[in-house]
Amino acid sequence: MFAARDYVDFSQQKGSIQRAHEEAFYWFSADGGGGLTYPRLKGKARTADVKKSLFWFRVDAKFFHREAGSVIVRARELASVLTLAGCEIREIQTKSPGKIVWEDSRQVLALPDSKKVPRAF
Repeated sequence: MFAARDYVDFSQQKGSIQRAHEEAFYWFSADGGGGLTYPRLKGKARTADVKKSLFWFRVDAKFFHREAGSVIVRARELASVLTLAGCEIREIQTKSPGKIVWEDSRQVLALPDSKKVPRAF
């Protein structure tokens, strides 16, 4: 979803879509209100496992001072805006994302089992 966002020119979208995008993405941006971290997996830390891994939000992940599950609620709002902008976004859920490569209280980076690679499209 975040990679798809890079391909949308929101300056060319209707004003309501622009505003909805700004509001939804605010929670995930570096200077936004969510406090979501992106791991610095560069150099030696960027192993083959890291390159093949997928990010997953924890079902109970929450933003500071918000209710459990608020990260997924906001991710769904962002997905909805991206859909309005012409991107096809599908939610994928799993109880076993694979070998955990990195994690924090809100998300995990996991190397999926090669036989169970989730397909978004």
